[in-house]
Amino acid sequence: MPCTPGSARERDFSRTRLVVPVEAIHVVVLIPESTRKAKGGEPVAAGTPVLEDALPRDARRRLEVLRDQVRAAGPESIGNPAELLPAYRRFCGNMYRAIPDEAWGLRIPGVEVVMVSGLYGLVASRDPVVGYEVSMAEPVERLGKLNRWWHDHGLPVLLRTYLEAVHPDQVLDILSLEYREAVEGYASALRGTKVRRIDFRGLGRGSQPRRGKLVAKVLRGEPLVKEKDED
Repeated sequence: MPCTPGSARERDFSRTRLVVPVEAIHVVVLIPESTRKAKGGEPVAAGTPVLEDALPRDARRRLEVLRDQVRAAGPESIGNPAELLPAYRRFCGNMYRAIPDEAWGLRIPGVEVVMVSGLYGLVASRDPVVGYEVSMAEPVERLGKLNRWWHDHGLPVLLRTYLEAVHPDQVLDILSLEYREAVEGYASALRGTKVRRIDFRGLGRGSQPRRGKLVAKVLRGEPLVKEKDED
């Protein structure tokens, strides 16, 4: 689906529920943001996004401080705060295109998808985000390559703090290389949660549709076959 104004991904934004009932999280899926992003959006009523709402106050403040630093160092095109879309609709690269809208809309209870983001650090799938041009795989003036910057400024600890707060039974980590480097170490000292990492070795960009199909299966509650590329 093209990332253009007026696409179905944007037209039905007003019908998307950004505030969802609190529910027990059984599975957290970790995926990378997309460098390709939909345009436009709408203002959203004030409220704490899903991921931030799960964080303790100090961790929430720390995450916002780091986001502000990226905004200050990033290009002027960092995004218009009056134009917001849910993260799963904002990102529209090949991986996201492989996830049907119905999979997002009819996700089973207890599943959360968390995106690792160059601007936001971490963002839950239904959290509102601006359009922006930075990514974990690229350098930003004064900060350097963002995956290293985020890692060195505590993103692994913030991710672990989030996981400890929601306490899922399983984390399905299908991050690509640069994004996994940004959060490397989050699983250390994590108790009571199984972390399953899946890679797609040798496929390069061709892995993106496979990642998306895997996410769609989890959203629908379909059983996952054993991935031969799993660590």
